Amino acid sequence: MKKVLALAIVVAVVGLFTLPAMAADHVNTAYGQEGTAADGYSAINAAGKGPAGNATDNYTNWKYQTGAGSWSGVYSWDGDAWLEIATSGNSDIKVECDIEMYWSETTANNEIYFHIGNPFTATDGDKTAIVTGTYATNHPMYVGISFDGTSKVAADFELATGIVKGGMVGTTDIGGRSIVPAEFDVMFLCQLNGGGYVTPTSFGDGAHGTEPACLWWSPTVTGMMTALGNGTMDFLVKILPAASQADGNYKLDPVIVKAPVL
Repeated sequence: MKKVLALAIVVAVVGLFTLPAMAADHVNTAYGQEGTAADGYSAINAAGKGPAGNATDNYTNWKYQTGAGSWSGVYSWDGDAWLEIATSGNSDIKVECDIEMYWSETTANNEIYFHIGNPFTATDGDKTAIVTGTYATNHPMYVGISFDGTSKVAADFELATGIVKGGMVGTTDIGGRSIVPAEFDVMFLCQLNGGGYVTPTSFGDGAHGTEPACLWWSPTVTGMMTALGNGTMDFLVKILPAASQADGNYKLDPVIVKAPVL
């Protein structure tokens, strides 16, 4: 699942909303490898045997059973202990199970409006918001914010602080006039399972190149490496305008993403 995180100040909103992630070409799942050279157990081939016959078979629970055999014989005290009379098919029991890499999440308090009426008295609390949520996974994940499609490069991110330089970009003032190129910094921190907010660990592509230009939190740093299963996942968002920041509307549109440790 992907989520969009949008920030603005004065007319300021942070919004995370769910987008569908299933595409027709998402076939490299554990089930998608069934019957191919990457299949871990070739004795059973369940390719195309899902109940729906479409992409939903990759994320639902089902079973497929086939095979038949018969055998008869009389017992003998020598040789292999049995004198076979007749056999057909295969009566051996074979068991295969594909478990998919799974992720689920929820968010709350994810639509945030910052209003700075007096920039000279604005406190940290006035400029800070917490997006709460939960996760469930059976595999360690990097949590990231993608800046794909923006002009942001590695030099725009302070990994030691979580600050995105010039992340909040000006749009208009109260008269609807452009305030471009006005901008100011914004900070992102992540917390899992109440372990304390941590700064990001890297910037770059993730998920074998399918998630470009992302600010990543390593599962080692967040604690997810040893906290698989169900947990909480919160983000701290803090705007950092100067007291003399030009009045008007500012916004940011990154995308929240996840990528597995591969």
